[in-house]
Amino acid sequence: MKKTLTTILIFLGLALILGLLAGRSLLTQTADMSVANSLAANGRYADAAQAYQQLIDQGAADSAVYYNLGNAYMRLGNVGQAIVNYQRAARLDPRDADIQANLAAARAQAIDQFPAETGNPLDNFAVAASRVASMNEMALLALGLWFGFGLLWFIYRQSGHGRQRDVLQFGVIIAGLLVVLAVGALGSRLVVENGRQPGVIVADTVSVSAEPSAIMNTDFDLHNGAEVTIGEVRGGWAQVSLPGGQVNGWVPVETIEPIHPAY
Repeated sequence: MKKTLTTILIFLGLALILGLLAGRSLLTQTADMSVANSLAANGRYADAAQAYQQLIDQGAADSAVYYNLGNAYMRLGNVGQAIVNYQRAARLDPRDADIQANLAAARAQAIDQFPAETGNPLDNFAVAASRVASMNEMALLALGLWFGFGLLWFIYRQSGHGRQRDVLQFGVIIAGLLVVLAVGALGSRLVVENGRQPGVIVADTVSVSAEPSAIMNTDFDLHNGAEVTIGEVRGGWAQVSLPGGQVNGWVPVETIEPIHPAY
């Protein structure tokens, strides 16, 4: 009995310590966010951008921080970094109207305007799903629907004959279809995002080379804010392609910023 009580007390003590540490971290991040917001409100956008980036580096990467960082870069005239951070904010909160509006405004200021890409059905399905829910929300939804389907199926199997069984059967069918839809949406996003790395040019101007070398002939230039797809990375150079999928050339790695997982 004493051993059990001691174990419980140790567990509760550890939980309390972890809770206090988490609360302290949250309070610190909230204070740092207030400082960054104050810098932005006073027109110190470069300092504000640095403060928001420090928050992200410390793990406080949520849609509000990315959105505010995008706003700071817009005020600084860095359209590329604004687009990057608005896109990161939109991945976490795709239904936020302010994020979508500011992303559209930043894209309109980019020098290089490419026609909208027409993807295959899988790509189009993934894009439509990304506008409805974040990846985490979609995963939780798929998991919840799966458990709901399993529960309905169990109740259905245990039910007798009659109207109640017919209603349960209909519920199982609907739940099954919703599971297929949710898993399909989640799967399509995973396939598309794992096979494609979107990026944004963050240099003022970058010359696109035919090969990963500075001595190769330049094919054309891309400008700050141009949205591309990142392919192979080799020796400090990144292969990029424009909407449409065709490979167009190579740019120095430091001139491009990926939207998600850094290469």
